[in-house]
Amino acid sequence: MPTSQTVSDKTLVSSLISNAKIQPDRTAITFIEKTSTRSISSAHLLERSQAAAAALASAGIGPGDLVILVLQHSLELIYTFWGAALLGAVPSIFPFLTEKLDPDLYRQRVKLLVEHSAAKAVVTYAENFAPLSELIKDSQTKCLSTEDFFNNPPMAASQRSQGGLEPWGGSADSIALLQHSSGSTGLQKGVALSHRAVSRHIEAYGRAIQLAPDTDVIVSWLPLYHDMGLIAGFVMPIVSGSHLVLMSPFDWVRQPGLLLDAIQQYRGTVCWLPNFAYNLIARTLRPKEGLDLSSWRAAINCSEPVYAESHELFLEKLAPYGFSAKALAVSYAMAENTFAVTQTALGTPPRIDTIEIGAVQERGEAIPATEGKLFVSCGPGIESVELRILDEAGNQLPER
Repeated sequence: MPTSQTVSDKTLVSSLISNAKIQPDRTAITFIEKTSTRSISSAHLLERSQAAAAALASAGIGPGDLVILVLQHSLELIYTFWGAALLGAVPSIFPFLTEKLDPDLYRQRVKLLVEHSAAKAVVTYAENFAPLSELIKDSQTKCLSTEDFFNNPPMAASQRSQGGLEPWGGSADSIALLQHSSGSTGLQKGVALSHRAVSRHIEAYGRAIQLAPDTDVIVSWLPLYHDMGLIAGFVMPIVSGSHLVLMSPFDWVRQPGLLLDAIQQYRGTVCWLPNFAYNLIARTLRPKEGLDLSSWRAAINCSEPVYAESHELFLEKLAPYGFSAKALAVSYAMAENTFAVTQTALGTPPRIDTIEIGAVQERGEAIPATEGKLFVSCGPGIESVELRILDEAGNQLPER
């Protein structure tokens, strides 16, 4: 074991600061928006996060305080998340209001979350400030506007230069973040994760996917309120020091080809996708001269179940552009385990079993067959994860 700071001693804050000191000019995030693209260095990410931390601190936010972020996928969301972490507070990203949701019902869900979690603050945009403030006026929760965070950076810089804000140096056992176990619109079960748990998981999962921060480029459109997007597509690349290319899920779903364009432009290597994304990308892709996806070494499907037909369609459509069958991979994931539970070996397509459908439906048994339903393997458990399959009474079941 290392004699300096071990993995189990790390916090997300220490990793963020360390990356900015060691490689200040390295691109940490490339954020793709509708009309522009911005590249953020490690040093700039830390600086703007410190500005957000100063604004939060001036509002009375401190270690252990839960801060709910009602923000779109944006640089403001990124800075505020890490700003809360720098204070030792607990950031929690809440799904942002879309045109598909009833505004009144949405705000009631925010209110319910505030009351249920005893949040210290809700951070939102200026246009949402008045209605949310009115909604939670009877609680002890403060409503804060990003207008105060980012329109007055000299104030935050002044506070930092006067020593008014010191980076949090708390225990790795402290809560790092609150993520939601499933779903995107309702009030889901909150999973509180410690810095130690997240750091250990990132190290273990990084080894499972052979993550190489100096050369890997992680590309993601995934929502940041769900474990796949939050841990794999956001926290892990920033903590590990990998280049993250990030875009809004709302922009991606309107134009699925954005992901392929980003992989080509930035030589993306690793990407996590839900099953429906394989179908959507394959069905909307039109012949595109010059598209080069040969850098893409791992397209990891985290759905349950994973459909073999989706992988086949995806490979068929993307193979002409340099995408290899060896890049297809699967991970079973759940927020309660931070993120990944299993991971198939990279460089080899996941195993596919043909199973007798009647035996599965009637007895829950996976009997091999020459014809039947295709099941895609999720791979073995990652390092430090023990897997057991139990029946309803808690008895361990045999293989298959």
